Amino acid sequence: MSPRTEKQNQALREESRAKIVATALHLFGANGYERTTVRQIAEAAGVAQGLLYSHFASKDDLLRAIFQQSVQNVFESFALAEEGDPSRSLVARIIVAAFAVLRANRDFWRLSYGVRMQQPVLAVLGPELSDWTASIRTTMERALRQSGVARPEIEAAILFATIDGVAQHYVLDPEHYPLDAVVEALTLRYA
Repeated sequence: MSPRTEKQNQALREESRAKIVATALHLFGANGYERTTVRQIAEAAGVAQGLLYSHFASKDDLLRAIFQQSVQNVFESFALAEEGDPSRSLVARIIVAAFAVLRANRDFWRLSYGVRMQQPVLAVLGPELSDWTASIRTTMERALRQSGVARPEIEAAILFATIDGVAQHYVLDPEHYPLDAVVEALTLRYA
């Protein structure tokens, strides 16, 4: 058997990292962040603790990686919006793209919403969470300003909270929540 290439090694590292993140998110949701140990995460992920620590310096770093993934999803939706149908407003495209990314990552978001409101999680993420949300609001504000919306900073806060609330309702009951109709109604407000 020939040795693995660097590309194969990188793919294995990324696969291990993703498995650790997914396992941690699941355990944080099921057991709570404080009650979940690094050992439990490693065992459930089927990796040695040492391998987990080669990816993440601590449980807090692992938590940050989970939330960086959620921010990455949001900015992925912004990129999709930029590439979207130019006959629609950028704000409408942001709304549509946000829910396309949500659908593609529904399980991640369902668990993420459950974890992010835990007090110990908020304590760990602290200022980083504020920075991430401010960055998202600023991007929305820019799109709203570009669309000529009055008071874009206030409208961005409202739109962000609306998208977040709709997303939470959808992931709680995806079979019954009328996501398409809600997205359509919401985008009409920003046509």
